[in-house]
Amino acid sequence: MRTLGGHVGPAFWAMGVFAFGFLLAFVVTRLDVGSLLAIPTLLFRFGKKYLTPRLSPVLLFAFIFLFNSIVIFIYMLSGGFVVLPIVFALFTGLNVGVILLLDAREAMLEPPDPPGEVAAPRAWVGFLCLFTVVVELSAFWLAIGMGMTLGNEMHEAFAWATFVKAAGPRVLAYGLVLVPALALSAAAEATAVSAMIRRSSHQ
Repeated sequence: MRTLGGHVGPAFWAMGVFAFGFLLAFVVTRLDVGSLLAIPTLLFRFGKKYLTPRLSPVLLFAFIFLFNSIVIFIYMLSGGFVVLPIVFALFTGLNVGVILLLDAREAMLEPPDPPGEVAAPRAWVGFLCLFTVVVELSAFWLAIGMGMTLGNEMHEAFAWATFVKAAGPRVLAYGLVLVPALALSAAAEATAVSAMIRRSSHQ
Protein backbone atom coordinates (compact mmCIF):
# COMPACT_ATOMS: atom_id res chain seq x y z
CA MET A 1 0.00 0.00 0.00
CA ARG A 2 2.89 2.35 0.73
CA THR A 3 4.20 1.80 -2.81
CA LEU A 4 0.79 2.53 -4.31
CA GLY A 5 0.28 5.55 -2.07
CA GLY A 6 3.53 7.03 -3.29
CA HIS A 7 2.29 6.88 -6.88
CA VAL A 8 -1.06 8.61 -6.52
CA GLY A 9 0.39 11.81 -8.01
CA PRO A 10 1.75 10.10 -11.15
CA ALA A 11 -1.56 8.21 -11.40
CA PHE A 12 -3.34 11.56 -11.77
CA TRP A 13 -0.97 12.43 -14.59
CA ALA A 14 -1.82 9.08 -16.18
CA MET A 15 -5.51 9.89 -15.78
CA GLY A 16 -4.98 13.22 -17.55
CA VAL A 17 -3.18 11.57 -20.48
CA PHE A 18 -5.93 8.94 -20.68
CA ALA A 19 -8.60 11.67 -20.66
CA PHE A 20 -6.80 13.51 -23.46
CA GLY A 21 -6.75 10.31 -25.52
CA PHE A 22 -10.44 9.77 -24.76
CA LEU A 23 -11.33 13.27 -25.98
CA LEU A 24 -9.12 12.76 -29.01
CA ALA A 25 -11.36 9.84 -29.96
CA PHE A 26 -14.15 12.29 -30.89
CA VAL A 27 -11.84 14.06 -33.34
CA VAL A 28 -10.42 10.83 -34.76
CA THR A 29 -13.90 9.39 -35.27
CA ARG A 30 -15.26 12.60 -36.81
CA LEU A 31 -12.32 12.86 -39.23
CA ASP A 32 -12.39 9.10 -39.86
CA VAL A 33 -8.65 8.62 -39.34
CA GLY A 34 -8.32 5.04 -40.52
CA SER A 35 -4.90 4.31 -39.01
CA LEU A 36 -6.11 5.25 -35.52
CA LEU A 37 -9.53 3.63 -35.90
CA ALA A 38 -8.20 0.24 -37.03
CA ILE A 39 -7.41 -1.31 -33.63
CA PRO A 40 -10.50 -0.14 -31.67
CA THR A 41 -12.74 -1.08 -34.61
CA LEU A 42 -11.19 -4.56 -34.69
CA LEU A 43 -11.71 -4.94 -30.93
CA PHE A 44 -15.31 -3.75 -31.23
CA ARG A 45 -16.07 -6.27 -33.98
CA PHE A 46 -14.34 -9.02 -32.01
CA GLY A 47 -16.58 -8.29 -29.03
CA LYS A 48 -19.74 -8.22 -31.15
CA LYS A 49 -18.80 -11.55 -32.72
CA TYR A 50 -17.98 -13.51 -29.58
CA LEU A 51 -20.21 -11.90 -26.94
CA THR A 52 -23.21 -14.18 -27.46
CA PRO A 53 -25.67 -15.85 -25.05
CA ARG A 54 -23.74 -19.10 -25.51
CA LEU A 55 -20.61 -17.60 -23.98
CA SER A 56 -19.99 -18.91 -20.46
CA PRO A 57 -19.77 -16.16 -17.79
CA VAL A 58 -16.89 -18.10 -16.21
CA LEU A 59 -14.98 -18.12 -19.49
CA LEU A 60 -15.74 -14.44 -19.98
CA PHE A 61 -14.46 -13.68 -16.47
CA ALA A 62 -11.26 -15.66 -17.09
CA PHE A 63 -10.61 -13.84 -20.37
CA ILE A 64 -11.24 -10.37 -18.93
CA PHE A 65 -9.18 -11.03 -15.81
CA LEU A 66 -6.20 -12.58 -17.58
CA PHE A 67 -6.20 -10.01 -20.37
CA ASN A 68 -6.38 -7.02 -18.03
CA SER A 69 -3.90 -8.41 -15.50
CA ILE A 70 -1.27 -9.31 -18.09
CA VAL A 71 -1.64 -6.25 -20.30
CA ILE A 72 -1.67 -3.71 -17.47
CA PHE A 73 1.32 -5.48 -15.88
CA ILE A 74 3.21 -5.10 -19.16
CA TYR A 75 2.20 -1.45 -19.32
CA MET A 76 3.66 -0.91 -15.85
CA LEU A 77 6.96 -2.61 -16.63
CA SER A 78 7.21 -0.74 -19.92
CA GLY A 79 8.36 2.17 -17.79
CA GLY A 80 11.84 0.73 -18.24
CA PHE A 81 11.66 2.37 -21.66
CA VAL A 82 10.76 5.71 -20.04
CA VAL A 83 8.00 7.11 -22.30
CA LEU A 84 6.03 3.95 -23.12
CA PRO A 85 3.58 4.17 -20.15
CA ILE A 86 2.48 7.61 -21.35
CA VAL A 87 2.02 6.28 -24.90
CA PHE A 88 -0.04 3.35 -23.59
CA ALA A 89 -2.18 5.67 -21.45
CA LEU A 90 -2.86 7.93 -24.44
CA PHE A 91 -3.80 5.15 -26.84
CA THR A 92 -5.83 3.25 -24.25
CA GLY A 93 -7.93 6.37 -23.72
CA LEU A 94 -8.26 6.79 -27.49
CA ASN A 95 -9.28 3.16 -28.04
CA VAL A 96 -11.81 3.19 -25.20
CA GLY A 97 -13.33 6.39 -26.52
CA VAL A 98 -13.62 5.08 -30.08
CA ILE A 99 -15.18 1.80 -28.93
CA LEU A 100 -17.77 3.65 -26.85
CA LEU A 101 -18.61 5.91 -29.80
CA LEU A 102 -18.98 2.90 -32.11
CA ASP A 103 -21.23 1.20 -29.57
CA ALA A 104 -23.33 4.36 -29.13
CA ARG A 105 -23.66 4.75 -32.89
CA GLU A 106 -24.86 1.16 -33.25
CA ALA A 107 -27.26 1.49 -30.30
CA MET A 108 -28.93 4.45 -32.02
CA LEU A 109 -29.78 2.19 -34.94
CA GLU A 110 -31.40 -0.47 -32.75
CA PRO A 111 -35.17 -0.44 -32.05
CA PRO A 112 -36.27 1.03 -28.68
CA ASP A 113 -37.07 -1.18 -25.70
CA PRO A 114 -40.60 -2.60 -25.69
CA PRO A 115 -43.21 -0.90 -23.43
CA GLY A 116 -43.36 -2.12 -19.86
CA GLU A 117 -39.70 -3.08 -19.69
CA VAL A 118 -38.74 -3.73 -16.07
CA ALA A 119 -36.17 -1.19 -14.89
CA ALA A 120 -34.92 -3.11 -11.85
CA PRO A 121 -32.39 -5.29 -13.73
CA ARG A 122 -30.91 -2.17 -15.28
CA ALA A 123 -30.15 -0.74 -11.84
CA TRP A 124 -27.88 -3.52 -10.63
CA VAL A 125 -26.29 -3.94 -14.05
CA GLY A 126 -25.58 -0.22 -14.07
CA PHE A 127 -24.02 -0.47 -10.61
CA LEU A 128 -21.78 -3.33 -11.73
CA CYS A 129 -20.73 -1.34 -14.80
CA LEU A 130 -19.89 1.70 -12.65
CA PHE A 131 -17.95 -0.50 -10.22
CA THR A 132 -16.00 -2.00 -13.13
CA VAL A 133 -15.11 1.38 -14.59
CA VAL A 134 -13.95 2.84 -11.27
CA VAL A 135 -11.89 -0.17 -10.16
CA GLU A 136 -10.42 -1.08 -13.54
CA LEU A 137 -9.43 2.44 -14.49
CA SER A 138 -8.02 3.15 -11.02
CA ALA A 139 -5.84 0.04 -11.29
CA PHE A 140 -4.79 1.06 -14.78
CA TRP A 141 -3.87 4.61 -13.76
CA LEU A 142 -1.92 3.43 -10.71
CA ALA A 143 -0.01 0.90 -12.81
CA ILE A 144 0.78 3.55 -15.41
CA GLY A 145 1.85 5.90 -12.62
CA MET A 146 4.24 3.28 -11.26
CA GLY A 147 5.55 2.77 -14.78
CA MET A 148 6.14 6.49 -15.23
CA THR A 149 8.25 6.74 -12.06
CA LEU A 150 10.06 3.55 -13.01
CA GLY A 151 10.99 5.25 -16.26
CA ASN A 152 12.38 8.23 -14.36
CA GLU A 153 14.59 6.00 -12.26
CA MET A 154 15.76 4.05 -15.30
CA HIS A 155 16.53 7.29 -17.14
CA GLU A 156 19.03 8.20 -14.44
CA ALA A 157 20.74 4.80 -14.37
CA PHE A 158 19.76 2.59 -17.30
CA ALA A 159 20.86 -0.92 -16.35
CA TRP A 160 19.25 -4.33 -15.79
CA ALA A 161 20.17 -4.30 -12.09
CA THR A 162 18.50 -0.90 -11.67
CA PHE A 163 15.38 -2.15 -13.43
CA VAL A 164 15.09 -5.24 -11.22
CA LYS A 165 15.63 -3.25 -8.02
CA ALA A 166 13.14 -0.52 -8.97
CA ALA A 167 10.54 -2.91 -10.36
CA GLY A 168 10.51 -5.22 -7.32
CA PRO A 169 8.26 -3.15 -5.00
CA ARG A 170 6.00 -2.29 -7.92
CA VAL A 171 5.55 -5.94 -8.88
CA LEU A 172 4.75 -6.81 -5.26
CA ALA A 173 2.18 -4.02 -4.97
CA TYR A 174 0.68 -5.05 -8.29
CA GLY A 175 0.31 -8.67 -7.23
CA LEU A 176 -1.02 -8.00 -3.73
CA VAL A 177 -3.41 -5.13 -4.46
CA LEU A 178 -4.08 -4.51 -8.13
CA VAL A 179 -4.49 -8.14 -9.22
CA PRO A 180 -7.24 -8.84 -6.62
CA ALA A 181 -8.88 -5.55 -7.58
CA LEU A 182 -8.82 -6.56 -11.24
CA ALA A 183 -10.32 -9.93 -10.31
CA LEU A 184 -13.27 -8.20 -8.60
CA SER A 185 -13.62 -5.87 -11.57
CA ALA A 186 -13.58 -8.78 -14.02
CA ALA A 187 -16.24 -10.62 -12.00
CA ALA A 188 -18.49 -7.55 -12.00
CA GLU A 189 -17.90 -6.92 -15.70
CA ALA A 190 -18.55 -10.54 -16.70
CA THR A 191 -21.79 -10.58 -14.69
CA ALA A 192 -23.01 -7.29 -16.17
CA VAL A 193 -22.08 -8.19 -19.75
CA SER A 194 -23.72 -11.64 -19.47
CA ALA A 195 -26.90 -10.04 -18.14
CA MET A 196 -26.98 -7.48 -20.95
CA ILE A 197 -26.41 -10.18 -23.58
CA ARG A 198 -29.25 -12.30 -22.21
CA ARG A 199 -31.53 -9.27 -22.05
CA SER A 200 -30.81 -8.24 -25.64
CA SER A 201 -31.30 -11.81 -26.90
CA HIS A 202 -34.81 -11.92 -25.40
CA GLN A 203 -35.99 -8.70 -27.01
